[in-house]
Amino acid sequence: MAQTLGIVVGAAACCEEVTEERVSSVTTKLRQLVSATADDTADADAADREFSAALEAGKTAVESGRIDPHYAEAALIELEQQLSN
Repeated sequence: MAQTLGIVVGAAACCEEVTEERVSSVTTKLRQLVSATADDTADADAADREFSAALEAGKTAVESGRIDPHYAEAALIELEQQLSN
């Protein structure tokens, strides 16, 4: 879960329409979600590291042309809606 969510947010961060404030807000909420689903502190720490690495992987995927940042933005909008419920 941490890897998939991190890639989406990292890729969306490369979209011109996505502000740093939005990325920061979603990142904070997702870190809390990932931590809350962990079995223990070690698992939470590992998931946080995986999420951080995936954020960078998402950015790299956009830079290499493997992900269109506008598709990632659409996924980010869905994530924001789900997190606000």
